[in-house]
Amino acid sequence: MSPYTSPFFNSTHPGQTSEQLLIDDLVVEQIAIYGIDAMYLPRRHLNLDKLLHESTKNAFEVAMPIPMYLKSFSGYDNSMELLTKFGVRSSDEITLVMSRSQFTSYYSPYLKSYYNGINGNPPTDILNPLDGEIATRPKEGDLIYFPFDEGIFEIKYVMFDSPFFQLGRGYVFELQCEKFEYSGETFNTGIDDIDEQQARPDYYRMEFEVKSGGTGTFNRLEEVDIYDIVVEQNLGTELLNPLTTEERIEIVVQDVFRLYNDAGFINRVDKISGRVLEWNKPKGKLIVNDLSDLDPDQEDENKDVTINKFDVSLVVGRESGARYVTIKAEAMEMPFSDNKILQDEFDDIKIVDIYDDNPFGFV
Repeated sequence: MSPYTSPFFNSTHPGQTSEQLLIDDLVVEQIAIYGIDAMYLPRRHLNLDKLLHESTKNAFEVAMPIPMYLKSFSGYDNSMELLTKFGVRSSDEITLVMSRSQFTSYYSPYLKSYYNGINGNPPTDILNPLDGEIATRPKEGDLIYFPFDEGIFEIKYVMFDSPFFQLGRGYVFELQCEKFEYSGETFNTGIDDIDEQQARPDYYRMEFEVKSGGTGTFNRLEEVDIYDIVVEQNLGTELLNPLTTEERIEIVVQDVFRLYNDAGFINRVDKISGRVLEWNKPKGKLIVNDLSDLDPDQEDENKDVTINKFDVSLVVGRESGARYVTIKAEAMEMPFSDNKILQDEFDDIKIVDIYDDNPFGFV
């Protein structure tokens, strides 16, 4: 008979279940007394590349209140404000602790049904981690809404072995988080303080100039649909003149966007969605972000990248029903960005010969 540790003194023996439950109850009680009520936002991949395991577009549609203990009690970790080319960047970090038993009991079943519902599977089906869907623990890339400064932090690492297996078991998840930097994610949780995060940064925004004759008024942060349309002159004035504005808008919606997808191939897109950030009706200016598809530039007849594919389009508000035809579209300049200056300087000095198919003499 091989030797073994004593079941009467060894705290890691399976018979110590009651002591493990006691520690777990004490952990839950300590978090309830000294913790905070934060919000946990699971990430949903909208365009997951299963080969590289990366997604170019993510969405956060659920915000769940979870009690957590703020381990960074003396202030933000690595708190620095850095001035970069893209503006002021905050590198604040925090460490949060949540009860493992509470997460697996209250939140895991809901997360499993949420992800299965998205994929059209039964609520209790086993999730595939390769799809970025995990319900047994918080995962890296998910977000935490920190109520004290109304900030959002991204989970960078989940530590599940601290404290190191007291009585042979783990009781908490320790989340190491840093300040979230918005990069085009969609927020639709129904909580205004969270959903407005996408309206605050100066991440890629499209500015439209609309022509007079449209109808309605766009609401701030409402979703809009953008349709590609043919130029009205191509339809003939004898066809358009007798029509009302509504009838004219309906008849010109006859085209689709032809945009490059992530793999670099031309993709036909019936419509593009976005979110209204600003609407100035007297000036005819509409600013939209959270665009579902980009790639607005194309070459003109002189091989010059000056034409925007969103220039002539129809914008329709989903809530307000506002409908306007645009005559110009361009990306708003970012703070500290010199892209437009460089492009203007290049346009002034360039020489393009459209008849020279082989300007460098390659065979």
